[in-house]
Amino acid sequence: MKKFFLTLFLLFSLVFAAGCGNEAATKKTVAVSFANSSPSWQRNGETIKTALEKEGFAVTLKFADTAAAQEKDVEDMIDSAPGCLVIGAVDSSALANVLKTAKEENIPVIAYDRLIMGSDAVSYYASFDNAGIGEAMGEYIEAALNLKSGEGSYNIEVFAGDPADNNAHLFFEGAMKVLEPYFNNGQLVCPSGEKDFNSVAVKDWNPQNAKARMDNLLAAHYADGAELNAVLSPNDGVAGAIINSLAESYGGAQPVITGQDADKEALQNIADGRQSITIYKNPADLTAKCVRMIKAVVEGTQPDINDVSTYNNGAVTVPSYLCVPYVIDSGNLNVVE
Repeated sequence: MKKFFLTLFLLFSLVFAAGCGNEAATKKTVAVSFANSSPSWQRNGETIKTALEKEGFAVTLKFADTAAAQEKDVEDMIDSAPGCLVIGAVDSSALANVLKTAKEENIPVIAYDRLIMGSDAVSYYASFDNAGIGEAMGEYIEAALNLKSGEGSYNIEVFAGDPADNNAHLFFEGAMKVLEPYFNNGQLVCPSGEKDFNSVAVKDWNPQNAKARMDNLLAAHYADGAELNAVLSPNDGVAGAIINSLAESYGGAQPVITGQDADKEALQNIADGRQSITIYKNPADLTAKCVRMIKAVVEGTQPDINDVSTYNNGAVTVPSYLCVPYVIDSGNLNVVE
């Protein structure tokens, strides 16, 4: 009889241990859903996966081409009850409904690079100082045209990013915070009159859309020899499209042109004098910070944050860690890795 009870005890112990093991495994799992809009998203996703797996985490990584596909991926990931869900959104405003379940299931959600809008399920945000990036673009134009000294008036045209990307709004707001006073006092003039976000946004960040708009601006406002002194461009893809349009249809001196992402083509354009600056967001900085944030969340400790007030997504102000970007011009191209 004693043998029977000992055997029974051991069986219950094994079942209990297995149950605890499954719970521990669940807590050590991470689900990552990223947009598939560029090779950089793929590289960053794989970097995060590899780094976490080296630390003993089990990682599910999926890439989505559309908002609908990502919503389905996230729904499946929530069903698997990961210890943390990390999302680089295809559409920042398209995930609020599906994330209600994550909130109900107490699954922490980290927004990567793009803030998820309209959801109180977002626990943390890892990105760069996006408003600061816009301010840096505006400040470069300010310095290049010597606006602080009162020079002008100068002609400028304005572009912004995809309306579905919250970062695009922040870049634009940051830049216009610097430039708006010069529009108001006449040192900067926008011949097209198009300088509100909705008028200048480039859907999907698509360079073809940007080029079509630049072609139209040049034909309508600069065909008579008017000088274009500066173009506020939100990223390198848009800047490249603007440069191509200028090469085809503009005979004046090359204007000041901003950009972002430190793309290879943009770096060459800067070296050749066709683009003025790009903003370099070192992906290694962001992925490393995100990995540390994920580990802290899964292990039940407080992740490092350095901003608790800026990033309100319409439902909650999201605690954030903002990495520092670099302004790259012809004098420091070697900074880009």
